[in-house]
Amino acid sequence: MHRAGTRILTVVLATALGAGALGCGLINQVKQTVDNVSAITNLADRMGKSGNLTFTAEYKTDDGTPTTVVQQPPKAAYIGKDGRFILTGDALLVCTGKSGQKVVCQKSAVQTGQLSSADQAAYLSAVAGGGFINTEMALGLMTAAALVPGVKIAENTATIAGQKSDCLDVTGIPQDANAGPNDVTAKEFHVCVAESGLLTRFKGVGTDDKAIGVELSKYSDKVDAQAFVAPKGAQIVEGTAPPVAGK
Repeated sequence: MHRAGTRILTVVLATALGAGALGCGLINQVKQTVDNVSAITNLADRMGKSGNLTFTAEYKTDDGTPTTVVQQPPKAAYIGKDGRFILTGDALLVCTGKSGQKVVCQKSAVQTGQLSSADQAAYLSAVAGGGFINTEMALGLMTAAALVPGVKIAENTATIAGQKSDCLDVTGIPQDANAGPNDVTAKEFHVCVAESGLLTRFKGVGTDDKAIGVELSKYSDKVDAQAFVAPKGAQIVEGTAPPVAGK
């Protein structure tokens, strides 16, 4: 994450060097972008460390739906109301079916890091609901917003589920920032990250005017190994390729 933040800052600084003869307005705009990148890079670097954490975190989405995230590198599991999405480092399990009903799990050989952010978002949406945001998704929105001219970022702090957190309020995202390959896909958002790098809150409004986000409600540094396997009695369907995300 530190390298990604450095690359973003380098691009902005290069733009600033080329803007010297173009007037104070553009220079001030570039300065604000540099300040935005600096604020986001600080949290991004911290969030990068969360990939090494072992924890169980319970989140609630905007509509109150609970989702549990269990991580013990390289394993991670997302357990939602409609199933679970599990990565074990060398396999992917996508299980659908509510508790007490027939559960079917599609198992595929997938190396850690092979899944795109879009695929992860689709799998998470299937098991946890469309408003769920994980660390990678939040980071993508943050870094995209940092490079948009005119975006305003305010820094503040909060304590969420006992975790002291640094937060950013990101507003003023222009609508034309949501129409390119590096689109922001949000009108505004509020993000908080604990000292450990754990995402503790993300609240925003998508470009479809729907609320997105999560808030930490419970945290433990302990994990249950059963979170990383298919539920008891589930039907396992073996495959050589990942199931189509969202289906």
